[in-house]
Amino acid sequence: MRFKGQHQYRIMIRLNSLQINICLLSMIFIMGLQSFSSVAQNKTIQIVQISDPQFGFFDENKSFVKETMLYAEAIRQINKLKPDFVVVTGDFVNNSKDVNQIEEFKRITAGLDEDIPLYLSPGNHDLGQNPTKKDFEFYFSQYGKGNDRFAFEYNDSYFIGLNSVIIKSKTNKREEKKQLRWLKRKLKQAKSADMIIVFTHYPFFINDFDENESYSNQSKKDRLKYFNLFEKYGVDAIYAGHLHNNAESSHNGIMMITTNAAGRPLGKAEPGYRLIKIVDGVINSDYISIDPKDI
Repeated sequence: MRFKGQHQYRIMIRLNSLQINICLLSMIFIMGLQSFSSVAQNKTIQIVQISDPQFGFFDENKSFVKETMLYAEAIRQINKLKPDFVVVTGDFVNNSKDVNQIEEFKRITAGLDEDIPLYLSPGNHDLGQNPTKKDFEFYFSQYGKGNDRFAFEYNDSYFIGLNSVIIKSKTNKREEKKQLRWLKRKLKQAKSADMIIVFTHYPFFINDFDENESYSNQSKKDRLKYFNLFEKYGVDAIYAGHLHNNAESSHNGIMMITTNAAGRPLGKAEPGYRLIKIVDGVINSDYISIDPKDI
């Protein structure tokens, strides 16, 4: 014989059991979402591009007081941002052979947190307009052998830094051809990457792919040669300096972003640096001015 109360009790037990199972499933689902979110967050990449601190430019090589203040503040802010890595796109100094300027650049750069990797892409003020063998030897003695270009994979994206001085130069065709072969090998390795970004001192162009060659960009011939290669292997964006002002353009889906100087500007933009973010396969970047009040 069953009592009515026993039947209700069993129903309540089953309901409670069902509620517990639902709670457990909900917890597992939430933990799964959190785990997925964590993976997605790990795929987010933050890069700082800083260009043209150019120690000595403000006072025509007489001093570098202003450059020291601006660059030191930039490094301080970058340490707070904690990017995945930093790229300096050339013109570290104004006089390539001034050891005092070089040592000051290196001293302040050494203040970057040890866990933030740093990569260099030299400018014309670091190597010279048409660098000789002695110019290369001196550069490598100061900044490290082979430290004029780089390539590496990080978080399923690929990053390449070029020595654009030898592309612009009229007397370094042997070095340029050697680098071009190296670049082709690296782009082949990068072909399956989610994103490919190139860093360079000279912009390939500033406003228009068909603009005439000037002191501030690369020749039309080299522009076409390199962009054919970039398009073939799916390069997404190029970040450059040299102009001492900001500019943004694109060609056939490849962004060409030029970043203002961290040192002396030659346009309306204040000294600063660029924060580049890659999130879910989308590149965004913001130029961050250095507020004089922070110095």
